Amino acid sequence: MGSENRQYLERFFPIASFIAAIIGPKCEVVVHDISDPEHSIVFIENGYISGREVGDASTDLVLKILKSEAYHEEQYIANYKASGKFGQSFRSSTYYIKNDQNKLVGLLCLNIDVTHMEVAAEWVQHILQGGPNPYVMPAAAEKSKEEKQTTEYLQGNADDLLQHMITSVIGKLKIPPERLSSQEKIEVVRELNELGVFLLKGGVSQVAVSLSISEPTVYRYLQKLK
Repeated sequence: MGSENRQYLERFFPIASFIAAIIGPKCEVVVHDISDPEHSIVFIENGYISGREVGDASTDLVLKILKSEAYHEEQYIANYKASGKFGQSFRSSTYYIKNDQNKLVGLLCLNIDVTHMEVAAEWVQHILQGGPNPYVMPAAAEKSKEEKQTTEYLQGNADDLLQHMITSVIGKLKIPPERLSSQEKIEVVRELNELGVFLLKGGVSQVAVSLSISEPTVYRYLQKLK
């Protein structure tokens, strides 16, 4: 990271501390340096919530943001769902930090642990509905609602992040990787590429192992997708 970009990010360090002090100990606030996805966290308040610290890696959402370049049209994304490696639920928001040339240099992320709030809300809802069979949203409508939402997985290890993203994509196919056809494997590589997996060092090798193919084959698939 250049010294100029570092200065932009450091301006947000006291803001991160300010936000964490206002919202309280259940709010984690993180500043990411996008120039180094494997060690993007340069500042964090209340990192014990997710188990992350300075020097830890990006998240799946950070990689997706970098790959999609949605930040050209937006200033932030707010109030999306995230999950932690300890099983927590978060309500999260991300602000895009840009320099004077409107180039993205970092991210300011808020993650509020709402795990206990969800349990309390479920209990209150049950009491208000007054019966043992509370109304359940139809599966199709619930799925449609979820598909439109941004989600994020909070963890700090780049290898764990890669494995999580790869497993999430391959797992949707319900077929062992070694039984996938070449076209199916190309589609897996396409989706992983769109998610930003190959922005991380080791992405190609881990995908190759997971799909039971060689690294040159992964590169060949990527060339086909250009």
